[in-house]
Amino acid sequence: MNEKENPNEVASEVASKVKSTLNDAIQGLKIFLINPVGGLPVFFQGLGKERALGVGIAFGIAYVVCFVFACQKYLTQFSTNSSLFNLILASVANFLSIAGASFLTRKLFRGYGSFEGDIFIAGVALVPASLLLLMSSLLGITNLEIIVIVMVVAITYTILMIYTGCHKISGIPENAAAFAVSVMLLLSGWLFKILILSNILN
Repeated sequence: MNEKENPNEVASEVASKVKSTLNDAIQGLKIFLINPVGGLPVFFQGLGKERALGVGIAFGIAYVVCFVFACQKYLTQFSTNSSLFNLILASVANFLSIAGASFLTRKLFRGYGSFEGDIFIAGVALVPASLLLLMSSLLGITNLEIIVIVMVVAITYTILMIYTGCHKISGIPENAAAFAVSVMLLLSGWLFKILILSNILN
């Protein structure tokens, strides 16, 4: 009898964790929109490593969904096609490249953060891009001026959150954190190229 109940208990536990993670992500989204600099480290510390990891992954999944949705819509408008697999691969590669860049940057600048923090930073860094992709796909190309405004805001928020993540979460000293942002962006681009090229070659 206990053996039959175990799968139900596991399913219930997984569902509970997913619900908790989604609630954390929604709460984090509210904080980031209002106070992306001061709210980010406080939110991370309040979550703890395990929940922060879940939130980072949740934001990563949200980015994948927004990226695929926006690309599919724009590609349809311009009568071009791209496989769903390639779109998912590109968005996942972007998330992983930012996480990897956060890890490498933290090591280069001798920070004291953690793997969970790297995933968290990658996830929150893609929140502005996710919102930009979603809004631009809904507004359409006819509202280009609004999309440009949202894009400027998204870029600003992304840089601020990466800086805060480098300094407050990865433990990179303040006098090096600004330069660390540039290093992290360059590394993420390099890692993204490697991930995409490795898939093409295979």
